Amino acid sequence: MPVIINLSSNAEGTLKSFLNSYFGKDSKLDNDVIEWINFYNKPLEAIDLMTAVIDNSDKYDIQILVSMDAGLFLEVTYNNINDIVKFMLFRFYKEKDEEIA
Repeated sequence: MPVIINLSSNAEGTLKSFLNSYFGKDSKLDNDVIEWINFYNKPLEAIDLMTAVIDNSDKYDIQILVSMDAGLFLEVTYNNINDIVKFMLFRFYKEKDEEIA
């Protein structure tokens, strides 16, 4: 099952601005988009996005939800991101960085 990342923000243009910066190109989102969802088959890509959002939380007011199981979303915050990343690495990768999911 892919990892699902849901980003949301009530501030107009926030997601567009963040995603343009993150991807280094125009995300082609409208300014009024307040929710963005993406599916990742490579969990490290989801981890990278989550940490980028948290690292830039002083610039962007964005909420993160992550799902690794159907119907179950966890809120990712500054206080719990390390635990969520550890869990994802434990769940999806073996000791020698070999993907198992």
